[in-house]
Amino acid sequence: MTQTQRYARNIPIYYLFQFATGFLIWVPVWIIFLQDERGLSLTQVGLMEAVFWVSMFIAEVPTGAIADRFGRRISLALGGFCFTIGTFMFVMLESFAGLALSYVIMAVSMTLYSGSGHALLFDTLRTLGRTREYEKHMGRSEAMMTGALLGAALFGGPMAGLWGLETVFLVGAFTMAFAGLIALLLREPPRTEAEFGEDGLHAAPISPTDAAAGNHSPQGVVSYILDGFRIVLRQRPVLWIIVLAGIVTVAYEMPNFFVQPFLREHGLSPEGSILDGATWSALIVPGFAAMSAGSLLASPFVARVGERRALSILIFGGAFLFVPLLLFDHLSIVAPIAILGGIHAAIRPIATGYINRRIRSNQRATVLSIYELTMAAQMAVIVPAISASADTIDFRFAYGLSVGVVLTIGTLFWRLWRRSHRREQAEAVRRISVRRAPQANGVGLNGSSNGHHGNGAGAHDQHSVPVSHPREQG
Repeated sequence: MTQTQRYARNIPIYYLFQFATGFLIWVPVWIIFLQDERGLSLTQVGLMEAVFWVSMFIAEVPTGAIADRFGRRISLALGGFCFTIGTFMFVMLESFAGLALSYVIMAVSMTLYSGSGHALLFDTLRTLGRTREYEKHMGRSEAMMTGALLGAALFGGPMAGLWGLETVFLVGAFTMAFAGLIALLLREPPRTEAEFGEDGLHAAPISPTDAAAGNHSPQGVVSYILDGFRIVLRQRPVLWIIVLAGIVTVAYEMPNFFVQPFLREHGLSPEGSILDGATWSALIVPGFAAMSAGSLLASPFVARVGERRALSILIFGGAFLFVPLLLFDHLSIVAPIAILGGIHAAIRPIATGYINRRIRSNQRATVLSIYELTMAAQMAVIVPAISASADTIDFRFAYGLSVGVVLTIGTLFWRLWRRSHRREQAEAVRRISVRRAPQANGVGLNGSSNGHHGNGAGAHDQHSVPVSHPREQG
């Protein structure tokens, strides 16, 4: 097997890893488990979510830096094994403190394989010279994960009806252990710019200052963390897309978060009989099916309209889907809620592809972890607040808060991102336009010297500054 074939194997293996991490058979019943088996209110469930997302916020960037420093493959495997431990604790511990501790472990586990997986996939494609395929493979891998969630939703309800809620969680724990074993089959691609060598075609468009700083790799995890934040703060398009994508993803996820208690409010339950469980799953499944479709369609959508327009259409088009949620209190609103799930699933591969093309391999997992960290911080604030509003007022008021966040705060960051994106593109064009022509270096049209020094002033511009593909410019 050639070196290229070994790296190419990473792609189907990563698909399988994503499928295993997505087959969380307890997902369609976890809120009901906390309410019925542990006696928590919806407000308390929201607080548990806050514990989860604060834990992710704290752990996200350090675990991303660990992945950059010690290897993405190991980070993915550790994530699967640690999630198994957290799931067992979730079932065995009954107190609020015990449940919170299990949430902390599961949150840290997710940070070990969130940005690391995206980084490993992108650098695998870079090794193969196929980075333009990132959205396609990212979308497919996310579709594998959400497809697994769909299958889990189909089986989770009937399984809960037959054997009870705790059995469902134990089965989910074993699938995460399997995911950890799959990760060990991956081959670690290069993680630094030095390992890639001269790579003007696929290298990130960075400033001369960042390029000079990247000639040597930071030795410690803290250095990786600090350098990652420095890169995000300097590259404003990356900064604003991180904040924007996080806000929209959280807001459009909230209606899906409420589906289980919403169904229970309308007299449904997964427990009682296999028919009850099957009915429950049938109403949960559309959300996961839409998420899978959204992940798959992200790449062709970007290819047709460009990533800048694609993000804008998804962000503001999704706001219209809140209209039936605000007007009707009926089981039929499961359909627009599912489509919202598809929209936030499509945003993820588009946003991470946009970020990947603007950062160096040395810091890829760290910067992608900053993206996840930002979303975790937003989750920690938005989810408890909107959950409490659903508890004290009603679901429609909570839906109104969700779309209000997008139309106010989201619009502000969308404008900041658009402005910084245009400036980045203008600066890239300016750099290319001021380069000296080959004749200026003393080389004639026939390749002969005109009497000047062939490696003179033009040598300063030998590093390339890629401009986004026309489709990326939108």
